[in-house]
Amino acid sequence: MAKEPTTNFPEQSAQSAMQVQNWLREMMEQNLNQTRSVLDGLLTTASKAVAGIDQQATEIRGRTMSLAQETLSNTFDFAHKLVHARQMSDLLNLQSEFFSRQAQVVAAQSKEVGESTLRGVHEAGRTASQGIETPRRGSQAA
Repeated sequence: MAKEPTTNFPEQSAQSAMQVQNWLREMMEQNLNQTRSVLDGLLTTASKAVAGIDQQATEIRGRTMSLAQETLSNTFDFAHKLVHARQMSDLLNLQSEFFSRQAQVVAAQSKEVGESTLRGVHEAGRTASQGIETPRRGSQAA
């Protein structure tokens, strides 16, 4: 009967268990780093989006105040001309001129606000897509 080589089974099991533990630790560390990278990118993207919204709000507020000032100026101009009107036809012409002028001002301001909003939406979309791609590239490299 030939002697089989004796193996230290408990020692081999312990070594295997340590290797598995080390591998699991490395995987967990890699996953944590990737998750942190993605979340940092998400926060950066959210911050840029909020900054863009703040910029949009500031621009819209400025345009709204400009519209209010121009409307008020047109109203007082109309009132001053109205005081000096002598005939009913003058009143009708002044009123028509006033409404036409107001409509032009509102239309121009609405167009500008619409264009500004559209630019903001495009910028927010670009920021969001860049924010998504950056962490994705970082996590693939890790």
